[in-house]
Amino acid sequence: MKRLLHKILWPLLIFMIGVFVSAFVAWKSEEWIEQTEQTRFTNASNQVILLIEKALDSNVQLLQSAVAFMNASSNVTRLEWKHFADQHHVEQNFPGLHALGYAPLVRAHDRPEHERELWNEGFPYYTIFPQEEAGEIAFPITYLEPFTEHNQKGLGYDLMSEKVRKEAIFHAISRAETTLSSKIDLVQEKNDDQKPGFIILHPVYTHMALPLSDAQRLAQTKGIVFVAVKAQTLFQTLLEANYIMVDFEIYDGDTPVLQKRLYDSKPALTMPKFERYIVLELYGKKWTLYFKSDQVLDIGLGRYLPAVQMSLGVLLFALLSAWIYALQHTREKAYRIAEEKTHRLLESEAEIRSIFQAMSEGVMVFDAQGNLIECNLASQEMFNLSLSDMLKSPPTNLNACHEDGRAFLKEERPVYRVLATKQACYNVMMGHRREGGEILWLLMNAQPIFKADFETIEKVVLTCSDMSEYRKSRREIERYLNIIDTYVMISSTDTQGVITEASDAFCKISGYTKEELIAQTHRLLRHPDVPLSFYEAMWKTLQTGTSWHGEIKNRRKDGSTYWVDTIIAPRYDDADRLIGYMAIRNDITDKKRIEELSVTDQLTGLYNRLKLDELFALYLSLAKRHRSAFSIALLDIDKFKSINDTYGHQVGDIVLQELSSVLKSRIRKEDALGRWGGEEFLILLPQCDLAAAYALAEKLRALVESHAFSRIGSKTVSFGVATFHIGDDEKSMVARADEALYRAKAHGRNRVECEVYTQDISF
Repeated sequence: MKRLLHKILWPLLIFMIGVFVSAFVAWKSEEWIEQTEQTRFTNASNQVILLIEKALDSNVQLLQSAVAFMNASSNVTRLEWKHFADQHHVEQNFPGLHALGYAPLVRAHDRPEHERELWNEGFPYYTIFPQEEAGEIAFPITYLEPFTEHNQKGLGYDLMSEKVRKEAIFHAISRAETTLSSKIDLVQEKNDDQKPGFIILHPVYTHMALPLSDAQRLAQTKGIVFVAVKAQTLFQTLLEANYIMVDFEIYDGDTPVLQKRLYDSKPALTMPKFERYIVLELYGKKWTLYFKSDQVLDIGLGRYLPAVQMSLGVLLFALLSAWIYALQHTREKAYRIAEEKTHRLLESEAEIRSIFQAMSEGVMVFDAQGNLIECNLASQEMFNLSLSDMLKSPPTNLNACHEDGRAFLKEERPVYRVLATKQACYNVMMGHRREGGEILWLLMNAQPIFKADFETIEKVVLTCSDMSEYRKSRREIERYLNIIDTYVMISSTDTQGVITEASDAFCKISGYTKEELIAQTHRLLRHPDVPLSFYEAMWKTLQTGTSWHGEIKNRRKDGSTYWVDTIIAPRYDDADRLIGYMAIRNDITDKKRIEELSVTDQLTGLYNRLKLDELFALYLSLAKRHRSAFSIALLDIDKFKSINDTYGHQVGDIVLQELSSVLKSRIRKEDALGRWGGEEFLILLPQCDLAAAYALAEKLRALVESHAFSRIGSKTVSFGVATFHIGDDEKSMVARADEALYRAKAHGRNRVECEVYTQDISF
């Protein structure tokens, strides 16, 4: 009886141990699946966060480009705004973009003039609305692209009339940076799930100085550039364009409130297996992201692996127990069998570990004939195929190509090279052409697994990494760098201003080659008209670590002149040490020429009547606002008609030119001198009272009298001087100056007469 009990006890004990070991292995497998799913869920949610940030960054870059575009010119037209939007292909490149717009700051007293300007542009029914919400300032939508019938309804809409948009505007102006608004409803959309959206804003300033208060920033604000985004379209596009097995909800703010929900990729999923909350701070706004999923790993029958392991383990140990029971009479043989089974179990465990060590990469196992016998989950996700499809037709053997487009021969493929040479194969780039023409680029490594004799290959392990996005990014970067080098005028210098790099566009406009520019300073391009004080002020700004922006007049290699609008910014290394400066330029030569021609009298080179009228209105406005002194001097060449009659009009033109040079040489820098008409000239004298104006006019009169004119010898001029009084306008001041000039003529010419004004002129 004792012998029988002893014979049964050992097989039973081994069977119980086997059940325990099988249960432990099955539990560990289940735990591994759970941990792997949790890790994949976390990684997938992090990937969604990166995609959302990338999508927002794309819109922000578009917005900042639009701000730079608005700052590049003092008057951007509607057509130029449309060209800017078309060049960036806003409808194709920015999913979810509802509109790209610009809203200028319009104060209450400027609204009638603003509306008249829009009427003159072809919008006769334009008005700032809603009128009942009108305040002291308004930001009416003036430019809007794409200018579809759907978006045209928003033209003139005051962004300050709605609370969310108003708060976003003041927040953006206060931060002086790109700012994200709270949730808004796109009222034009009919479906409720299409209505949630948000806007991204960036203020446009007249100029930026040192840090300012909010009130000062508002005073310098010229307008707001904004992007309106439809949340449903933007985030749905992210899911459709990427293989992501998680769903997510986005809420405005740091708490998930239903009324503030921007997006829900799967509303039906209410009790997920995995869930995660993340609060993101994006451009001055917080978003709450709620990630959810029922299943993260697409492993098919692999989910039953713990149960299969448990069943096989129990069966194995049952057979082992039966075997031990049958062979109990031979203890030594039983020990040998147990040792052999344990060794096989350890070998299987080592093989499984080696296959799944690189779970972040695709791993495939081939037999000695080159047939695929196993692959991991990462490789299935990479090729977007199930395990059965992978085993049926390995994707690495189909539609494979080199980087130059040549087809991969069978003997060139990593697995067959390993089988042929018995040596590992590393860093092989192979392209897999999918249906539709898209190529999946993989970096492959193949490693042989030998049998116990270390000579015969039993299996080949192939690992692959997806390099498609890396190659695409590299090509995009190379393309952008080539475009920038060809079309953008860029140069880099060290901290001493010595040029270290120069783009082709910069070489083209300067007339110098890169070899001629490198190791030189920008003094090579300095135009003699630009004073040294200009560059000293520029360097003083740069040495504080602040970017400098301004217009510079330069000289080409051939001596000709060109103008550039320039931004210079400091460059830092990884340790945040200043290593030099980068300058980006925009050719504004034509703009400068047009500006010069539009305000210059062609004969004398002085301001023309149009420019004088503009400056007259400006100086008069400043005098009224600040209660400051302002005078004018009107002068006429005495008996100029006799010159034309005696010497001809050509000599008369020469006299006008010489007189212009004499007058221009003695007036102040802040004064404005122009040809008023015929032989009459007008001098605008800001911050100058009547006595000072009379003294200047007398000095100029004496100077002209002493000057020897070509062909005609001496010539005299007469002056009429008037100064600003409360209630004056341009006509009244010119009338008094003209009356004084008439008296000067009547009293013998070659003299200065002042206005006659009897009213109270105190300020």
